[in-house]
Amino acid sequence: MDNHLQANQLSAPTIDNLLFQAEHCSNVSDEHTKNLFFEFVRMMESLSVSGDDELRELWIFAPRGSIDEFADYDEYLAESEIENRQEFEELWLDLYPEPLKWYQLATLRYRDIFSVLVNRKLVLQLQPESQQHDSYPKIELLDWLIAAVQQSIYLLKSGEYGAFVKQNLSYRHRIGKILRQDYWFVFPDEKDSYLAEIDAGEIALFEKLISQQSENLPSFRLSAMTSSLYFNACKLGYAANQYEGAEGLPAKELYRKHADGRDDGLMELDEASAEAFETWYFDRKQRGGHPWEVCRGGNSTHISLYVSHDAPGWFFRLAGSSMGRSVETVKFYLALTEQGFPVSLSDGKAILAMLKGEDFIGIVPQGVIPRYCDSFFPGEKMLTFMNLPHEKTDQVIQAAFWYPIERVQLREAPDQFASR
Repeated sequence: MDNHLQANQLSAPTIDNLLFQAEHCSNVSDEHTKNLFFEFVRMMESLSVSGDDELRELWIFAPRGSIDEFADYDEYLAESEIENRQEFEELWLDLYPEPLKWYQLATLRYRDIFSVLVNRKLVLQLQPESQQHDSYPKIELLDWLIAAVQQSIYLLKSGEYGAFVKQNLSYRHRIGKILRQDYWFVFPDEKDSYLAEIDAGEIALFEKLISQQSENLPSFRLSAMTSSLYFNACKLGYAANQYEGAEGLPAKELYRKHADGRDDGLMELDEASAEAFETWYFDRKQRGGHPWEVCRGGNSTHISLYVSHDAPGWFFRLAGSSMGRSVETVKFYLALTEQGFPVSLSDGKAILAMLKGEDFIGIVPQGVIPRYCDSFFPGEKMLTFMNLPHEKTDQVIQAAFWYPIERVQLREAPDQFASR
């Protein structure tokens, strides 16, 4: 099998260069390249579909190759990229640490458009009606793809593919999860940094309050709401977190200083008028702003204090479960409850588990930004995600739980490639 694996293989640095060029010019237009493209797609059609739009996926690989295949030492030295041979070797092994480099290959068909992705990036696409012409030849890349797919199909037919991938696929391409306590055991400084602004007493009180929170709804309501009341609720949270100006500025000015800024007209209301707030709140034209984003941040890193209304009356909903803002959110929540405001906290129990290190951190493949990764973990609740770290990697691998690698199967009777 080893001889077969090495047949017709380019080294990974060469492949990476071909892929980089293809990413910037993915269209396939000339006839010779089209013929190779169709040959490649016919081979992929021997695999079972694994998703929408005729998604087919396969793991392929290339050998790391020698250091001379990586780059020219003299050129790197002349361009001051390195200072000596040792640095050159360290750079090579940093970029290609393992004997094989793995690539997740995927093909899709949407109507008459055929797309090829490698490690989730579009590298080839055939659009029958496209008038674009190739500005970069893709013959060498397609030749390699065909040879690499042939290797994997050979392993599938011999029954060796699954075991080979399981044994050799880098953990950086796998999906896993690690108990936060186990992660903190490997990286204790991260635990200390995370919990630096909250003490054991606050965590204990938070746990008590969250255990009493029923269905994310407070047990009572306010009979009326004003913008003044809202701004003062915000001020409690700002003061609990020692935000700038919390000691001296009026509540409305604090909101102006620390909120998103797109208030949707909230700051223009008569602060004392419940009627004015109610009219504004239920005016369906008041949309598009971010009046409830009280602590500025990114899409997943801000804190929101929503005003909610139901038949019994008015209450607050607090949300801010990102790792970097969760302690602030908890202190905000404690400040509101201490003053007797009706407030519910989204993901309260999950945040408590994070504070105690009892939740899981999802580990997603390299190349995937570790945000909004819930689709990798269907049916599970995780607030934070990460890529496999580059330090103490083996310790994390040993401490983590790894999900099975998705099975690839051959079709018994593949359909003929569609007319073209």
